[in-house]
Amino acid sequence: MNDDEWNDIILSVKQGDSGPWACPECDEYTVELGQRFEQGEVVEHALLCLACEAEVVAPA
Repeated sequence: MNDDEWNDIILSVKQGDSGPWACPECDEYTVELGQRFEQGEVVEHALLCLACEAEVVAPA
């Protein structure tokens, strides 16, 4: 897993970008963003590649 590239995507998400993102594992532009909320606040970001199913979860 390419942590630096995933970290760049996570930083992009935290800055408000909505993609699309290329998957660091398979280079397809199929990374989707999911978010978990608690009390109306985003507490977690989940990034999933729909092509190869690579996944990263990070705190908001």
